[in-house]
Amino acid sequence: MTAPLPTLERLPRGALTLFRIRALLRMGISGAIAFAVALALSFAGNEHWPFLLPCAVVLGLSVLTAWYPQRAHERWGWALREHDLVISHGVLLREVVSIPAGRIQHVDVHQGPIERSLGLARLQIYTAAGSGADGEIPGLARETADALRERLVRREADDVV
Repeated sequence: MTAPLPTLERLPRGALTLFRIRALLRMGISGAIAFAVALALSFAGNEHWPFLLPCAVVLGLSVLTAWYPQRAHERWGWALREHDLVISHGVLLREVVSIPAGRIQHVDVHQGPIERSLGLARLQIYTAAGSGADGEIPGLARETADALRERLVRREADDVV
């Protein structure tokens, strides 16, 4: 029997804007690549059907760009409990990660240019076992990310003493 998830904190509304901007950027890059491939195929065979490829790619990605960010935003959540941090996310495949407080080595707060312009930040949690970030919460309000980082770092210091 699986234990129920704790009540999760949700990402702010601004995170949805971040997810949509990222989806649009991915769509633009994929569309440009599809267009370049179509252009190369067209020059190689002197046919015009390859231009259907970027149209199909852009159409498919447009549907995903409209649907996916909203679902991703709805499914992101986190909870700071007494002995761990729980992070839950995933649109097609649901992932729930529990990071024990005693395993946390350090916590970083990052902001890219898009996040900075929206007043958001990404919290990354590193543990003793991991070679990279073992947990990440994107799209947090900067103040929330800083406060959560301080709580996790304070907890880590309390566990060591």
